[in-house]
Amino acid sequence: MGNDVLWWEEENRQLLSAVCRNCPEPHFQRRSGDLPHIGCCAYEPVFTLFEIYKMIAAGKTEFFLKEIYANPQNEIYDYEIVAGASIQPLFYERSSEEDESPAERYERLKRSPNTAYLAVDERLAYAVCQFFIDGKGCGLDPRFKTSICRSFICSSIEEQLTEEERKHLSAWQRAIRDEAEPFHRRHKAILEEKGWTLRNHVHGIVEYFRQVSKEAPLF
Repeated sequence: MGNDVLWWEEENRQLLSAVCRNCPEPHFQRRSGDLPHIGCCAYEPVFTLFEIYKMIAAGKTEFFLKEIYANPQNEIYDYEIVAGASIQPLFYERSSEEDESPAERYERLKRSPNTAYLAVDERLAYAVCQFFIDGKGCGLDPRFKTSICRSFICSSIEEQLTEEERKHLSAWQRAIRDEAEPFHRRHKAILEEKGWTLRNHVHGIVEYFRQVSKEAPLF
């Protein structure tokens, strides 16, 4: 399958669509015409051990350490890194028609487990992925895009596909998951056994992945 609605880009193993340039998905519409129309590029990418390995194996250790690991916007977990979004100033402004700003509403909603999911959407409406480039889209090296960013296709696009095309879509999404998720689980288990985490042993993990790339390269 290859058309403007959806196509598979083999080199970087990702799904692409020209429809994304003018995202029609209701869930991703912005709350104000003053905000950039960016579709699902409001989400915050989560780099797993698979993407980190790919950076190291590609000789981009400095990029990983400086642009991903040391970026103050990003949140470091034991075996994942969340690339924090930029939040539009309107998020913190209270309009004359409302008694709370979106930020205040977000804080109120997230306090209850019954409304926490609404809080996520509230913030999402004002977020911009740090790798988004206006007029271009994703500015991250496609080799290092997360499996979610490479595989996610919204319902507005999927509804335009034939039954046969949807089967191709499912197969491609499964191929991306089957590559990324087992790698992450396998190496997370090894690192846990060593007692290493990204928070406390990043340089050891970098060297570990350098050795893995020499002994059993994926690419």
